[in-house]
Amino acid sequence: SSLKDHTYYKEVRAFIEYLQNRDDFDRIVVLGHSLGGGVAMIAGAQAGARAVGVSSPNAMLSRDSFDPPISKEDLNELTFNIIPDRDIVPMMDDRAQNFQEIECRADRRSVSACHDVVRSLCDIQYHCGSGQRPALCSCHMKFNYPAPTPIGNETRTFEEACLEEFPNFFLN
Repeated sequence: SSLKDHTYYKEVRAFIEYLQNRDDFDRIVVLGHSLGGGVAMIAGAQAGARAVGVSSPNAMLSRDSFDPPISKEDLNELTFNIIPDRDIVPMMDDRAQNFQEIECRADRRSVSACHDVVRSLCDIQYHCGSGQRPALCSCHMKFNYPAPTPIGNETRTFEEACLEEFPNFFLN
């Protein structure tokens, strides 16, 4: 068995191309976290589809090692990586031009905490807002982001609302 037998990006690229050849979709965007985001960005760039990675390895230096190789232009135009500070996975390889660095509020002694995709979503929601969508309970209950301000005549605290909605989720 060789490394070429384990190149998941080829299967993902074939699936993207299959979807592109159907009339069911106006646009395809591929998303992944960690290695899945790296695969999404490689396959997306190869297939001409937009791709987003969260805490994903980059591919600028390694782009010529893929089959087919990926151009700088395709990586720069088609891929976007969300990169938490102190996350070691996105430090692999050089970045394409489209990326967003985000804060990681995790304990600095933890090597892996900044790689948590839910924590990353919490940071995006905290800094960008959630519009009319509810805030994630995990953001406040697990990661200590500030509780959102109640809207309207709500009398429960955010903690009470989360515990009523997800009674067993936050128990240790």
